Amino acid sequence: MTTVGPASEGAVDVTMVKSLTQVGRPGWVDYGLLSLLAIIWGGSFMLSRVAVVEVPPITLTAMRQGIGAIILVAVALAARQQLKASWSDHVVIFISAFFGTALPFALITWGVEEISAGFASILMGLMPLVTILLAHMVTHDEKMNLAKLLGVSFGLAGLFVLFWSDIVNGTDGEFWHQVAIMVAAVSYAVNALVTRRLLHLKPRPMFAVNIAWSFLIVAVAALILEPDLPINPSGKVWTAIVLLGIFPTAIASLMMFRIIARQGASFFGQINLLVPVAGVLWGAVFLGERLSLNAFIALAIILSGVAVARLRLKPTFQPSGESTS
Repeated sequence: MTTVGPASEGAVDVTMVKSLTQVGRPGWVDYGLLSLLAIIWGGSFMLSRVAVVEVPPITLTAMRQGIGAIILVAVALAARQQLKASWSDHVVIFISAFFGTALPFALITWGVEEISAGFASILMGLMPLVTILLAHMVTHDEKMNLAKLLGVSFGLAGLFVLFWSDIVNGTDGEFWHQVAIMVAAVSYAVNALVTRRLLHLKPRPMFAVNIAWSFLIVAVAALILEPDLPINPSGKVWTAIVLLGIFPTAIASLMMFRIIARQGASFFGQINLLVPVAGVLWGAVFLGERLSLNAFIALAIILSGVAVARLRLKPTFQPSGESTS
């Protein structure tokens, strides 16, 4: 399974798109598109941190989701693609909308109220490693192997380094915002497994319906949990909200299709190594964030874990009673 990091915060995983045959070796255009997409997704943490100062997190999530839904529905209609799905498919799409966008987007937006955009992007870099653990437990064809085990071990070591100061000094309010980001990473990992059942659907209309459902879920939650809140965003915040809806939510999904069509899902999986770095750089350049030394060490360890997990090493660890093919 090849998964990707935050799509905005929202990680769109490549299991949602049918892998296409690779066409030649990757060139500078392919790496350029991959880097540009990582920059867009990495920038979502910064934009969320800017916007959540004036707009409550759930309401903010609904606003950017609504913008993204309008764009993706328009693209699907322009392409004259219809979603031919069964009722069971629609149930899976709804579940995917909850775990893939509604829940994690809201959690991340709440999380960056208190923690830096760079710190959040480092935590989200754990998503591919969490997916490996869940896939081993609930699937028959995505079992743990030596490379994946080493990758997960690197991820745990990175977490230990990242939270060392909290371990030494005890927890505070900021700690729970950090936990919210990690729960979002787990939510994305769950979605990576759920969407395996949607591979037979056309991706553009499926994404449009997915994001539309996500918008409805979050909009209802905002009406219940954040009613009657005074919302009068400044021009800067409105700009951040619109950019969140246009680029990380909508355009990034379309770019993902293009990259996979050119070079396949395996090539696209390298974005897991780029998004956390982009998130740290966005926060440093535009928000003046300065991460501690242990955060940079943790970033290096976690990215090493993601890289190692992509290697093809043996043996494969099978459940007892299951023969090795």
